[in-house]
Amino acid sequence: MKRQMLGYALSIVALLLLWQLLSWIVHLALPLRQARILPYPVEAMQVFGGHWQEIAKHSLGTGLRLVASLLISILLAVPLGLSIGHERWARQLLSPLIYTAYPIPKVVFWPILFVLLGVESESAKISFVVLVVFFQLLVSARDAAANLPKDYVLSALAAGVSHAKIYWHVVLPGSLPAIFTSLRISLGLGIFAVYIAETVSISGNPLGLGSYIWNSFGRFSFESVFAGIIAIGLLGLGLYLLIELLERWLCRWKYL
Repeated sequence: MKRQMLGYALSIVALLLLWQLLSWIVHLALPLRQARILPYPVEAMQVFGGHWQEIAKHSLGTGLRLVASLLISILLAVPLGLSIGHERWARQLLSPLIYTAYPIPKVVFWPILFVLLGVESESAKISFVVLVVFFQLLVSARDAAANLPKDYVLSALAAGVSHAKIYWHVVLPGSLPAIFTSLRISLGLGIFAVYIAETVSISGNPLGLGSYIWNSFGRFSFESVFAGIIAIGLLGLGLYLLIELLERWLCRWKYL
């Protein structure tokens, strides 16, 4: 774990150095008025440090929406996906529906959610993020359960394990590594979706990094824009590490 944290730290340093280099090139190649669109890392960090309370408030709003959406998606998608993957009749019946719905860009449902739930409602924002994340988790859970070695299930049945307990003792543990991999992907999709939701509906409740960044663009405060981007990166990193810790706890056999 310490080696992994060191790797994260080195990656952040490398990213900052690349950012510094790109900013330097842009400031050399473009007039100052245009070059301001890519500030130096130090300038963005100064804004981040000077407005950390405001940024923390927006980060909390975005983080709560994101965590709530991920939890709802997990509770809905994982049991359904495991059932579809494990039960042949469910797989044959529902897989065509999944194949049809999964490729549809979920952003097309924005207007429908706005009309049904209200443009500025929290339920519309969270529902949109759930819609984006749900199918990723559903497909991964279904595939993990479907690809589980049949010997695991047959051995459990031979030992007298009931059909219901097979899900808890065989199907779920065997599918957890794939589900956690999908959850990491879903985290990135969720951050994208919550950013879109916050930028589209900023007039009602402006709390959130999406509205903070969008309003900063409107003021041509590019240092604030990148301060918000830094906050999104830190939020994503924190949640990614939390997922990593949960996987190490729930999938301990992977790290023996």
